[in-house]
This record gives sequence, C-alpha cells and structure tokens, in this order.
Amino acid sequence: MKRLLLFCLIIFMTVSLIACGNRMEEYTSPSGANRIKVEYDYASRPSVFYNGDCVWEYKGSGFNEEVFFEVEWIDDDTIKLIYNDESHNGKYYEEYEIDL
Repeated sequence: MKRLLLFCLIIFMTVSLIACGNRMEEYTSPSGANRIKVEYDYASRPSVFYNGDCVWEYKGSGFNEEVFFEVEWIDDDTIKLIYNDESHNGKYYEEYEIDL
C-alpha cells in the first residue's frame, strides 16, 4: 500500500511540474527578417529572446493567474509588448517598447 501511495505521489508531482512549466510563443517580424520568442515563467512573467539571447525580462513580481502579453511589431527591429487586463477597466495596463 505504501508503494502505491508513493508511486501516486511521484506521478502527481511530475504532472504538476510539467503543467506549471514555461510557456513559449514565437513571433516573426512583418518582413520575415527577424524572429523572437516570448517565454513565460511559472508566475506569467515574460522574457523576450532574440537570436538565442535574452534581450528583455519582466521586472515585476508576477501574476496570480496565467496571463499573455500581446506583441505588436513597430518595425523589423522594434516590438511593443502590451499587457491589458480588460477585466479591471485598464487599471493594470502595461506597455514596453523593446529594441532588438
């Protein structure tokens, strides 16, 4: 019985770690010249990667729920990262301009 309980606990912990893992999205510039990756950690804090290097990290404390930032290309070398929580009437609106 103890072995079965231990086995179930190990399976539960493994699945929990996989479910709480990093999320990643890829974006391509309008001309197709540049690609970025936006990776979210367990607290939904985004980091922007360009050519394998981290070019920007969110410095805030993170979020209680799973959030996504919108990526808007200004030109091929500049993006705008936007968080707009519409459930709070724009109270938590954040916008960051990032040069690649």
